[in-house]
Amino acid sequence: MRLLFLAPSQLSKGDAAVAADLARQIPRKRLQVGFVAAAEAMPQLHDLGMPTLPLNGSTPAENQAILDRVVRGFRPDCLIAADAFAVDQSSDWSGLTLDGLRERYDCPVGSIDRVGWQATDYTADLYGGDRVQMPRLLDGVDLVIRPCPPHAPTGEHAEAGRPTVVYAGLHRGGLKEGGLRPVDIEVPATGAERKPVVFIANSEWEYRNPRESARVAQLIEALPGILHSHLAALGRPLHVVHVGPEAWQMPIAEHIEYRHFTRLPYPMFHARLSAADLFVTTNVLSATLGRAVLAGVPALVLQNRTTVEEQAAPEWLATAAPRLQSAHPFRVAPLGWYDLLDPLLTTSPYQGCFATGEIFDRDDVLQRMSALLDDSAGQRQRQADFHESLADLPPPLEALRAAVAR
Repeated sequence: MRLLFLAPSQLSKGDAAVAADLARQIPRKRLQVGFVAAAEAMPQLHDLGMPTLPLNGSTPAENQAILDRVVRGFRPDCLIAADAFAVDQSSDWSGLTLDGLRERYDCPVGSIDRVGWQATDYTADLYGGDRVQMPRLLDGVDLVIRPCPPHAPTGEHAEAGRPTVVYAGLHRGGLKEGGLRPVDIEVPATGAERKPVVFIANSEWEYRNPRESARVAQLIEALPGILHSHLAALGRPLHVVHVGPEAWQMPIAEHIEYRHFTRLPYPMFHARLSAADLFVTTNVLSATLGRAVLAGVPALVLQNRTTVEEQAAPEWLATAAPRLQSAHPFRVAPLGWYDLLDPLLTTSPYQGCFATGEIFDRDDVLQRMSALLDDSAGQRQRQADFHESLADLPPPLEALRAAVAR
């Protein structure tokens, strides 16, 4: 069986990472995979041993021609979008749309779905209070793959009607034959001199504001200072490893050793993540959060469930984010999506695999950070239980074959 994954997002590498971790979980002897991806995702996919060709044409027509050649040569049994919405949003430069794929190629089309869009009626709440009706892209595909995490690994394959829904566990992480070999990394000191390691990862899209919303712009600017303020307020020596496109610009507290990397090769990225004492994110759908959970790393998701006005802001927040005039609910910063993710999070044991803190409640955040740094045994056990439950999932390959046969 041959699957061709499409990962055209130029801003988010998480979509490609989840698709690769899904492909790595199925034995290569039974499955051939290929990727066609934006150039920005190529290094990560190559690190993971995924055969990948770039969409590097200068026009949409040239990119369509690239995919035509790949499809003719590879002859996939199914085309799978790493994210259906990313495919359609890339159409201005890639020339690709889900409807176009179905019309152009004589094979089934599917998509990975981390959100569980069909349970949300495709209505997304945006940061700042607006709601938007998303196109019902997944209703028209042949196959929907729901990865675990974040979905509950107890989900049963659904083949009645259209699309076929498949639940599939993700690779636990680390290296696999065909990817890069381990490399030497600087290991933090052990014993009394060792500082707890806090790992933070960001993607390019987290710094973008396509709606040109003043509220979103304020949140994007404020988040680094807020995260630093919380970590500094712990009052203990820390080693912060930050992987993302932009380094923190504020003066770093003396007891924090801050190291920024624009990018790390996957072996080094996973080694540093796995060795961390705490992973912190403001994105509950983060692909790195899923990898942290499967690697047994204590994790904290910072969210906001209420509106906070400037006049009600505590003193520490006014200092850390002086230009933040108001704050609004979010589970995925800076998109918002607080209500959107209710169906997913209330039905999956994944939510018990990480702590959740209210980002504008200093006492809540410090209590949760301290608890995870000092004693994370309970969370680690829930993470281990979640990973073990992946073995109970029906094998995805047969469900994939059935979907393709239809």
